[in-house]
Amino acid sequence: MSFEDVVRTLDETDVVAVVTTRASGDLVATPIWAMVVDGVPYVRSVKGATAWWYRHVRSGRPVAFVIGDGAIAERDRKAALDLPRQLVATEYVPVDDEVQPRIDAELRRKYAASPEPVRMMLTDDARSCTLRIVAAG
Repeated sequence: MSFEDVVRTLDETDVVAVVTTRASGDLVATPIWAMVVDGVPYVRSVKGATAWWYRHVRSGRPVAFVIGDGAIAERDRKAALDLPRQLVATEYVPVDDEVQPRIDAELRRKYAASPEPVRMMLTDDARSCTLRIVAAG
């Protein structure tokens, strides 16, 4: 597996599973949305900074993405952990970053069938919790 597998998965899959680590060391898979803009993947927390997966990532704990359909994590978080995954790193994207409007546009395009959740992903709270996904160092 490679970082390119992560980019492809995040681009082609509607629901992806981010795997984070709890303070106890236990892994947990969470279904989220992802957008790829100009070949670069991004994620946002619809719940803003209160989402525990986002807090795990921002605290510096390991983060990975399941390679495959992350919707499995909607049904069975533990089963998602049995799938192959790739470690990644993240970079915070400020609200005023020039890429934010393009992320918004990709959200609207990719998730056009879900207008209410898209609206929630376009709030200032969600936009302030945008992360760029990069290859693990």
